[in-house]
Amino acid sequence: MTQIFDPNGAPMPERSSSGHPSLWPVALATAASAALGLGLAVIAWSRCYVNHNVPLTAALRGELVRFRGRRAGNLAYYAAGPARRGVPPLVFVHSINASASSFEMKPLYDHYAQSRRVIALDLPGYGFSDRSDRVYKPALFRDAILDLIEQELGGLAVDAVALSLGSEFLALAAQSKPLYFHSLTFLSATGFSRRSQSLRPNNLLLNLLRVPAWRRPVYDLLTSRPSLRFFLRSSQRTRLDRSLVDYAYATSHQPQAENAPYYFITFHLFTPTIFEVYRSLPQPCLTIYGQDPFSRYDLAGELNDKPNWCILPLENAGALVHWDEPRAVIASLDAHLVPK
Repeated sequence: MTQIFDPNGAPMPERSSSGHPSLWPVALATAASAALGLGLAVIAWSRCYVNHNVPLTAALRGELVRFRGRRAGNLAYYAAGPARRGVPPLVFVHSINASASSFEMKPLYDHYAQSRRVIALDLPGYGFSDRSDRVYKPALFRDAILDLIEQELGGLAVDAVALSLGSEFLALAAQSKPLYFHSLTFLSATGFSRRSQSLRPNNLLLNLLRVPAWRRPVYDLLTSRPSLRFFLRSSQRTRLDRSLVDYAYATSHQPQAENAPYYFITFHLFTPTIFEVYRSLPQPCLTIYGQDPFSRYDLAGELNDKPNWCILPLENAGALVHWDEPRAVIASLDAHLVPK
C-alpha cells in the first residue's frame, strides 16, 4: 500500500477503504485491555472475597464412614437403614459435575433407608473422599466402587443405582466384576447418544484451566450461586429445591474442589465406547431418563432386543428424574429390585 504524507512531509494515518483511519488496532487494544481488566478483577474477587473453606456438613443422614481404598485411595460413604437377610445393600453413586455430591441421591436414599440397608459413595474428588491433585480417569471411579464393595461390604452382591456420568463408572465396575452386582439402575445416564461416542479428552484445555493464576478463580465463577442455580434449574422441571443449591455451593467451596471437575469439563472422564459396555451387561438393568438438556438418548432403542433391559422415559422430568418424579422412579425401582 502506498504511504500518504501530509504537506509537511509527515506520514498520515492509514485509511480504510471508506476513507476513515483504521480502527482495528484501537478496537483490539481496547478489547485486550478489557479482558485483562476483567480477568484481574475475577482473580482479585476469588482471592479476597470467596471463602474456599465453607463448613461442610454431612450430605445424608446415617453414619459417615471413611476408609482407605486399595486402588482408589481415601474414600467416604454414608450408610443407613436396616440390614435385612436376603435383601442386598442398595448402593447409590452420584453424578459428576462442578459441584456433585451424594446429596443428589437424597430422595431415593431417604426413602429406601426406611426398609433396607443403603450406601451412598462419595466418588474420588468429591464430598469427604480424597480431592487431591492427581490424574482423574474413569478407571479411578470404577475402582472406587469396587473398593467399596470388596472392602466394606465383603464382596456381597448389591443392587446399585447411579446418576448421569456415575452410570458409566457403575457400568464399568459391573463389567469388570459382574458377580458383585445383583441389579443395575441408571438415572439420566450419559453414553446413550451417538454424539457421546465422539467425545475425546482435551489436554490443551485441561492444561489451560490448571494454570495457577486463574485455576481457582475460573472454578469459582462456575460454582457461584447464580451459576449453580442456572445449571440446576436446567436439570429440573419442578421447582428448584434450595437445599440442592446450598449443598452444591458448600461442597464446591472446599480446598482442592476444582481438581476432579476440571477433568470432567475437559472430557477426560467419558468413555466413548460405553454404550457397548451397557449392551454387554448381563445383570437386570433399568434406565430412566427425562428431558435432559445436556444428554440425548437416541441409542436407547437399540437395547430393545436385550431382555435384561427395561427403558423408561419420563416426559415430565428433567435430568434429575428422581427429584422431579420421585413416585414414578420409586415405583419402577420397586418392580426392578424384586428378586427375580
